[in-house]
Amino acid sequence: MDATALGFIALLLAVASTAFWFRLARAVRLPKNRSGFVLVWASSVLLGVIALAQGAGWIGGIPAGLAVLLGTFLLFTVAVSPQQAARDAIAVGEVLRELSAPDENGESFELASMAGRPVLLKFFRGHW
Repeated sequence: MDATALGFIALLLAVASTAFWFRLARAVRLPKNRSGFVLVWASSVLLGVIALAQGAGWIGGIPAGLAVLLGTFLLFTVAVSPQQAARDAIAVGEVLRELSAPDENGESFELASMAGRPVLLKFFRGHW
């Protein structure tokens, strides 16, 4: 296969899988098993390196280099990310365990004070 085409394929794989990743992250539906994403990002890095090694020139070299940079960055961030899904997460509609935390004024908030009333708790979970 032509080195220029490999460079564009590598970039297409990296960008498409990254766009899908962020769409899932925005919907808070990232999979627990991320090996599919890791495989696609590693493939984009490999294809980019092959395209560069085959002498893709400027037209194919720029997308190949971008694919290598993007894929390597994403592989690195997934590898060092300490975030894991909790084993004992609470399901929607399930009774909450006791919770105490500081409120926006720094005062202690006890979940028990809301007993008998419907409550919506919103926790921010950033993943970047």
